Amino acid sequence: MSALADPRIEALQNQAGASGELDLPIGEGCFRINLRDENIELWQETLEQQNATQSTQLLLACEESGGELKDTRLTWVVGSAIRRASANSPTAAALLLQQLGIPEPLTKAAVDRCPGLGDDLVWAFYLERHGWLIATPVAAIQP
Repeated sequence: MSALADPRIEALQNQAGASGELDLPIGEGCFRINLRDENIELWQETLEQQNATQSTQLLLACEESGGELKDTRLTWVVGSAIRRASANSPTAAALLLQQLGIPEPLTKAAVDRCPGLGDDLVWAFYLERHGWLIATPVAAIQP
């Protein structure tokens, strides 16, 4: 049983197999979806600690904890400021990721491969040390 009971996520977990990760090479970089239950559970705990509202659709590992979200950059999780954000469509989520310094080909991959992004699932995004964009599904948004 998946830590996130959603048939779209379970389908991705089946594609990922035992590794629990889907790696999608994009140009010189890579877009990875981390579907490991323990990672999903960690992000779920983070979401709970964030006092998230219904409008929270993204958790973002950022360089800065204060100021305008557009004035910071996405970074790796260790030592980062986890910030929540809203995006009312996949396109809005992609534009926000681009504002945070993520190249358009990687944001396009996120839109194409993250079901429910900007809609009915919360997703967490961060960078891996090689600059890869990592996404983890976190929770269903309750209407």
